[in-house]
Amino acid sequence: MNIYSEVVDGLAGWLNFEMRAKRDNLFSEAYLANPLGQLLNASFPGRILTEMQHPILADKMQGPGKRPQVDFVVTGNYGKWDLAIETKWISKSPTLHQDIIKDVIRLDLLVPTYAREGILIVAGNKRDFSDFFEDNKFKKHPDQPSSNPLLPIENHTAGSVRFLPTSAFRKDIYNKALKPFRGVEISQIIRLQRSGPFPRNPNNEHYEVYLWKIRTDRLKEASFLPEEHFDI
Repeated sequence: MNIYSEVVDGLAGWLNFEMRAKRDNLFSEAYLANPLGQLLNASFPGRILTEMQHPILADKMQGPGKRPQVDFVVTGNYGKWDLAIETKWISKSPTLHQDIIKDVIRLDLLVPTYAREGILIVAGNKRDFSDFFEDNKFKKHPDQPSSNPLLPIENHTAGSVRFLPTSAFRKDIYNKALKPFRGVEISQIIRLQRSGPFPRNPNNEHYEVYLWKIRTDRLKEASFLPEEHFDI
């Protein structure tokens, strides 16, 4: 088990302990911050910082409002973060699928120039994960056997979010996900590596955690401006 898997396995164990202690009514993305911070602090030598301004998107934003931030970073050497982390809680939000794609893009923008590695940690109830994966916005197209789910799951530990060329059935969710990135060059293809779920083989009452890592073992893909290819 690598260091990232150890962190998310520890987070899954904490969630299920809290469930047994009857505190699962408090669960949310914000509720993950304290245990995740402790696990990161125990696992990495760098400082653990939260809600750091995104070095690309914060500078691009104009007008009033909160600047885009990164949920967690682990500091490193030479002015570069060792690790950037975005987190999500599996909720009933109608925008959850596009919000997760936004987080994947935000991480990919950081790697490798601003952060050595980037990971997305998603936690929630197993039953809610099943609903999330079975949603048509996530599943592969029923009439296109060669299509892929939104993120790699089940037997696929590696996969990609492919914006160009665009599959017609993904166009709507990508239009929505890409709106905040107008004027920002993003990768045509973002390659991901999955770990999890943790714990293994939970029942429907349990909570589980997945991790998707931005792959750094291949050259960065060509970039594009979203407004030139999508309705944003």
